[in-house]
Order: sequence, then structure tokens, then C-alpha cells
Amino acid sequence: MAKPARVKAVPDLNGAMPYLGQHLRGVDHGRIILPTDWRTPGSPGDFMVTTWPLTTPEYLLVLPPSRWEVIQRNLESLSLTDDQAAIVERLISSNTFKRSMDRYGRLPLPEESAKRLGIEGEAMLVGRMNKFEVWNPSRFAAVLANPDTRRIAEAIKSMKI
Repeated sequence: MAKPARVKAVPDLNGAMPYLGQHLRGVDHGRIILPTDWRTPGSPGDFMVTTWPLTTPEYLLVLPPSRWEVIQRNLESLSLTDDQAAIVERLISSNTFKRSMDRYGRLPLPEESAKRLGIEGEAMLVGRMNKFEVWNPSRFAAVLANPDTRRIAEAIKSMKI
């Protein structure tokens, strides 16, 4: 029987690799190995890693350069005298770290942030199209076990997908 052809990851329109699926990974010396499909030639080696959501962090949000630039552009367009904008900028900037993947596909996690979120020993990587999340596996399982289905349905309806 012939081996099935391997499907190569194709960048989206913005040049970012699609981050898809869920991947349980070990955390070794504060680093995680990214799935092979997430680190194909041409994929970014540098990422911005931040705790998310801003007010009650549950996971690490990992943004490739193209996605980080969108956030940066949106924040730069806000008024310097807008106090709410300053709060958001402060929360994002003080909890975001630049990390570079090594030649073995390992991404170092921000040590204190990962520890605070219980991401030690193992991590669940969760694809979100042009970005991905790093979760404590048991916390992620709990979120999956209790979905807010009404909110999900409303979000899907508003997106018209």
C-alpha cells in the first residue's frame, strides 16, 4: 500500500502559518517543542508571548510577528491622553515577552508567567489560526468540559460563518 502524501502547511493571506489542532507537549527547562507543521520553512522564528485574557489570565497567547504588528498598529492609533488606552497598553506591554524558537523547534516560555499559570511539566498547545495558545492541560480540559454554548453560538452568529 502506498504511503499517503503529506500535506504541507500553506501560509494564510498574511503570510502566517496556520496554527491548527491541539498538541500535548512536555515542558523541558521552560521550553516547549512546537509541532512540525507549525515550524515549516518560512514560518516565523520569533514570537511575542503574553498572558491572556488581560484582566484574568488563563493561558499564554503566542503571536507571530504579523499578528503582533496588527495589535501594535491598533494601539499606536489611540490617543496619548486616553486613560483607557494607557491601561490596555500597560497591561499588554508589562506581560508580553519576545521569544525566539531555537533550531530544534523549541520555544522558551516566559518563566514567571508560565509558573503563575501552572504551565510546568506539560503544556497543551491550542491552534487559533494565525496565533496559538499555551495552556496548563488540566485548566484547558476544564474549560472544554464546561463550554459557554450560548456565548459561542452568539459569537458564531455575529461572525456570519
